[in-house]
Order: sequence, then C-alpha cells, then structure tokens
Amino acid sequence: MIRILCTIVFLAVAASAQAETLTLASTYDEVGTNPDGSKYTGTVSVKVISDTTFLIEWKIGNSTYKGFGMRLNETLAATYTIDGDPGLAMYKVDDDGTLDGIWTVRGKNESGTDRLTPRN
Repeated sequence: MIRILCTIVFLAVAASAQAETLTLASTYDEVGTNPDGSKYTGTVSVKVISDTTFLIEWKIGNSTYKGFGMRLNETLAATYTIDGDPGLAMYKVDDDGTLDGIWTVRGKNESGTDRLTPRN
C-alpha cells in the first residue's frame, strides 16, 4: 500500500513539474503608452520556438523592434533593443489571450504600457 501511495505522489509531483506548452497567437494588435504619456499603436508578430521561449517582433510606425522572450507561469518577459539600448517588456497573459504589459529601457527611471490583443 505504501508503495502504491508513493508512486501516486511521485506521478502527481512529476506531472505538475512539467512545463505547459507555450501557446501564443502569431499576430497581435498593439496599443501602448510611452513614458511621456504619448500613445502608440502597432502590430506584433510572435513565433513560438520551444515550450517556454518565443521570438517577438514589434512594428510601430516605421520602426521594427526584434526580441526574444520566455515564459514563467502566466508571465511573459521579452528583451529588445531600442536606439542601441537593451529593453525589457513583461506581460501578464489574460484568460482571453490578451497580453497586458509594461516595458522599460536599461538605465531609465520610467516605463511604458503595452497591450497586445490577439487577432482572430
């Protein structure tokens, strides 16, 4: 009986430790706010490359920013470069697939907001 109980506990722990497959939309509509309060819109493309990592590309106006990201539970973090400086964006994955986030650039005291809505 103890052996069966230990096996069940081991299987439950092992199953919960496995990474959930990362599922993201391939294209998002983007709206955001710069640190100075000005608004922007754009399009974001995402390509999942493993169970926990993805490539991301933001197109805002005439500018394109490329980055790499990873997931921890319901949070996504992605890096990028803007004007030669590294930046970081962090998103919360909502139940409907919308990504609500904040972003900053290394050495800056302020941050912006970013909301990505999956395209149908």
